[in-house]
Amino acid sequence: MNRTTDGLSIERGHAPVEGLACSAALASGGLSRGDYDVVVIGAGFAGITAARELGTRGLRVAILEARDRIGGRTFVTEQRGQKYEIGGTWVHWGQPFVWNEIHRYGLGLTESLSATADTMSLLGASGLVSDSAAAIGADLDKALGDYCDVDGALGRTAFPNPFTPSAALLGSTDGLSMTDRLAQVPVEGRQRELLQAFLTMNAATDPARGGFHDQLHWWALGEYAVDPLLKRLGRYKIAEGTSALARAMLEDSQAELALGQPVRSIRVDGDQVRVSTDAMEVRCKSVVVAVPLNVLDDIEFHGGLSPQRSEAHRERHICAGTKFIARVDRSVGAWVGFAPFPNPLTMVVADREMDGKSVLVGFGPDDRVDLRSLEGIEGELRKFIPGIVVEEVFSHDWSHDPYAKGGWTWFSPGQASRALNALRTPAPPLFFANTDWACGWRGFIDGAIEEGIRAARDVRGFLATDARQA
Repeated sequence: MNRTTDGLSIERGHAPVEGLACSAALASGGLSRGDYDVVVIGAGFAGITAARELGTRGLRVAILEARDRIGGRTFVTEQRGQKYEIGGTWVHWGQPFVWNEIHRYGLGLTESLSATADTMSLLGASGLVSDSAAAIGADLDKALGDYCDVDGALGRTAFPNPFTPSAALLGSTDGLSMTDRLAQVPVEGRQRELLQAFLTMNAATDPARGGFHDQLHWWALGEYAVDPLLKRLGRYKIAEGTSALARAMLEDSQAELALGQPVRSIRVDGDQVRVSTDAMEVRCKSVVVAVPLNVLDDIEFHGGLSPQRSEAHRERHICAGTKFIARVDRSVGAWVGFAPFPNPLTMVVADREMDGKSVLVGFGPDDRVDLRSLEGIEGELRKFIPGIVVEEVFSHDWSHDPYAKGGWTWFSPGQASRALNALRTPAPPLFFANTDWACGWRGFIDGAIEEGIRAARDVRGFLATDARQA
């Protein structure tokens, strides 16, 4: 199997090894021509979806991808016959776009062990406390329900359709930080600490920096209840891996793919667009820019952008979360651990067991865990599981990845009002597609596919109009 330069593995007693075996690290055939109907910038799920929707309709499509692999902020590494999801992972049939693709390509599902946990632990002000999953789950259910109940109907009246939030709701909730909203809710003790941990997990930063509206959006997407929300956030995975889905979609696209080609500039010149990397210039009629919000400003645009969109490009989302996967020396059972900010680990879940030993997935805020230190990761895990020994770690530093500069999407207070409309507005012949500004599951694979479909539809309309006017 090919290796990507992304990611890191550390086996106990050995030095860190850069790069991971990955089926998404493909041989790049390069481009056969200099001009196309559409150039797609980025081979994450948004870009691949757009390329497929356009390529299967007979358009000449090229994809320029900065990395040595496809998949964007998702990829799978395979080690000793096991698959480990290094980036975006979980899916659900309540996420309509990704579920359609899973069904289309005949892929299966597997479950994370933690989704049916027996035991949960809270590392709070009074130390480490463990209890039944039912008891701690009931506390989280009560706290999060109260937190999101902005209308006396658990949000159902205020936010009846999470894909089309009302301007009034956005105006009343978007200016609040997650901490601002917490101050309005009479929740104390263990419930408060669990809620703080959950909020920190979602935003992957200090809740004082995270926008409350994004939490309310997730709540509505999760059917206004904790159990269905958690099932959508962290229960089901693609059995064959996210990279298998990305490869299947790319194969259907009929697009030409050039890897290792970070785009430096896009120049609109009349009815032609010139897309430049360090190694080539490609001409086309239209472009789909499918790169994350936090790297949009690294591309130099010559013409085509409104001042509002240019400003939105400069404002990054705030998620700077850490994720790692650790093989440990024992079974911890079906277990989940929580800790509120500012603990370096916010949540640890037992994903599966191998040969009677657990595979744990850890998440932390603001890049506070040193992913290059197995001992440091082990020390943080021992706060939850005293004496645990880490045998191997897999990870990728998404916050310092030049083509991501962060994890999944979370906006700061007021950012949705300031930026979302501009980010979602096309600027023909330039079109933009990324999960970071999706209407629905923003920050998820589902949101990326949603955006790819929308952008492709807009491109087809533009090119058809352009052809009629020619």
